[in-house]
Amino acid sequence: MNKTNHTALPPEESLADLAHFAWCALTALRLAQQDGQALSLLTIHTFLVRWLADAQKQRRFPRSVAADIDSLLRLGRQKGPAAGLLNRLQYLWHSCTEPVSEQSALFRLTHAIEHLKSQGWVNAVVADEEWAPETLYTEYANTPALLVRKSELQRHFNERGQQTAPVDFIVAGDSRVVGDAFDARALRYVIQEQHAAWCLLSLLPVADA
Repeated sequence: MNKTNHTALPPEESLADLAHFAWCALTALRLAQQDGQALSLLTIHTFLVRWLADAQKQRRFPRSVAADIDSLLRLGRQKGPAAGLLNRLQYLWHSCTEPVSEQSALFRLTHAIEHLKSQGWVNAVVADEEWAPETLYTEYANTPALLVRKSELQRHFNERGQQTAPVDFIVAGDSRVVGDAFDARALRYVIQEQHAAWCLLSLLPVADA
């Protein structure tokens, strides 16, 4: 098994770029509404899809938000007004501008992981068939690493970034460093198995903390 088989969590996007993108979209909509346009659910949706398409085509925003524009545009075209583009943009704006302590669990987890990566830690998302803790620890024995099972990451966070069930991590290295990063971001966890140089750590939903 090769480390390159494991997919790193994407780096935290530039919050300033993402906030600016959401602000521009919401401001454009408000200006249109002041002119008597985009006042119904359908016309709001039509306006936002057209605005997103123009933003994508003209490359108005940095590459860091390209995936967000593409995702919103695709969703808007597939689901129509049911996509709730306005609500999604408002949520995006609040997510980028509110303090970390008030963000969703997934946002806070990503923030903690980015902090650990800045300290030299490796983060990897591991396929279920490769989830063998002792084997993975051996693979990462010489590198501080935080490993998570892909299926749990996908299943146990909802679309608003709220955690719905415990998520297990393999910590190869000093678990206190990970604990400090989680504590600083109000992430609750328990150590399930403690070994000499690695442990299994379970991140808990708020209700179970």
